Amino acid sequence: MGQFFHWLIYDSFGRASKRAKRKIKWINNQRDDEYYAIIIGTGFSGLGMAIKFNELGMDNYILIERHGHVGGTWYANKYPGCACDVPSNLYSYSFEPNPRWSHYFSRQPEIAQYLEHCADKYNIHRHIHFNTTVSQLKWIEERQLWQVKTTANDVERIFYARSVVLGTGLLSNAAYPNDIPGIDTFEGQMCHTAEWNKTIDFKNKRVAVVGTGASAIQVVPEIQQMNVSQLLVFQRTPPWIIPRVDRTITQWEKNLLARFPIVQKLIRLFIYWITESVALSFVYRWPLKIINEKLVKFNLERQIGDEKFRTKLTPSWEFGCKRMLITNDWYPTLQKPNVQLVSNRIREIQSHSIITQDGTEYPVDIIIWSTGFQAQEFPLPVYGLNGHSLAEQWSQTIQAYRGVTVPNFPNFFILLGPNTALGHNSVVIMIESQINYVAEAFLYMDENNLRSIEIKEDVHVEYNQNLQSKLKRTVWQKGGCHSWYQDAKGNNTSIWPDFTWIYILLMKNFDYKNYFLKS
Repeated sequence: MGQFFHWLIYDSFGRASKRAKRKIKWINNQRDDEYYAIIIGTGFSGLGMAIKFNELGMDNYILIERHGHVGGTWYANKYPGCACDVPSNLYSYSFEPNPRWSHYFSRQPEIAQYLEHCADKYNIHRHIHFNTTVSQLKWIEERQLWQVKTTANDVERIFYARSVVLGTGLLSNAAYPNDIPGIDTFEGQMCHTAEWNKTIDFKNKRVAVVGTGASAIQVVPEIQQMNVSQLLVFQRTPPWIIPRVDRTITQWEKNLLARFPIVQKLIRLFIYWITESVALSFVYRWPLKIINEKLVKFNLERQIGDEKFRTKLTPSWEFGCKRMLITNDWYPTLQKPNVQLVSNRIREIQSHSIITQDGTEYPVDIIIWSTGFQAQEFPLPVYGLNGHSLAEQWSQTIQAYRGVTVPNFPNFFILLGPNTALGHNSVVIMIESQINYVAEAFLYMDENNLRSIEIKEDVHVEYNQNLQSKLKRTVWQKGGCHSWYQDAKGNNTSIWPDFTWIYILLMKNFDYKNYFLKS
């Protein structure tokens, strides 16, 4: 109802079309190495922002990408079995539907190809500096510009820009355990799922996979089928598993969607509201959560007959507290004759083995780390007003206003920033909402001849206090687990604790009164 009335007031009778035709009037008179905006990253966030800039008629921007291709995490993660756990029609831009998805849940190569297609169609490649790493961001107050230091082929280069849009995402840097000694002494082959080594030969090898999260449930069944002599799965905490209702999309269906785009829009809308309803369980704690819990327990009991083994695989926390994992292969794979689940914690790594806390030694030839990402760390040095360090400002807890702007950092925008990840729906929806908000900010600055904007401290504090207060009532805080959603103090710095349509409405317009405005 909220969406309908908002559409009626703001978007009906041609008002949305009129807003979409607005252009930024800045003259694109680029000086040497000076741009109106620099976008860091070319995943869904970075490419989406660049496409929006083109729509606004702004050409004076660049994207900086550390890899040699666009795609972000969907280019970097190439481990066997890598796929999306959100339906394909929802895990794509709303303005660029793809009628050619081959599966209901798309695989990594297809998502990477989709992002390449978007970069080609919207002529983004000419703006991208590939194989370039950002080493520092610094606000130069006297020039009202961001200084962006980069390195490419061991050569340092400095760019300047009025604004910086950070599109690096949460899941971009692999995390290795810091509480297991001896990792550097291992003499076999070793890699992280996020840094996959395609040269590893698994045939007749003893393989250890450490971790039982979203990457592990995809890669373990694939490794098991590579003729390994033994596959050890080291589990700290078991995950809740729900079945993946996946299937191949027929050619007839593809042709139908290509010929009648409205059909795909309706399918997307249907999937959106189905997934959105999960918030009633996770956020509002409706009795729906009891039904969900019974279903995941039934799924476990149906697939694991051995009661002792089932106990090892039963989580002690509520469904939804950690990321819900979607697969049909996990439980069957763990029961294969060459697979062993190890639930004792790892004590140390030796040259050719892993030793657990009970003293048991497991000889291994290959270790695959499936231990997630550095979601609670910000590795890029960023310095704002008066030399403020973003790392120091975030040392107590990571926060941003609406997940996008931070006090002391003018013209600095974060896409998929703090508390805008989701536990129940597609993050692309959140990204598009943030892109709209940033675009509205740029338009406001242009129309009012502003040089910089900065979120007010009191507004930022009040927003995050209300956010954390709401989070305390959700499954992500009350569900009895500690996940990568939380920092070391238990603060949830990752998840948006409400419906996505509320966030969409929140980000519809730029709230300039909450910002310091400087001409």
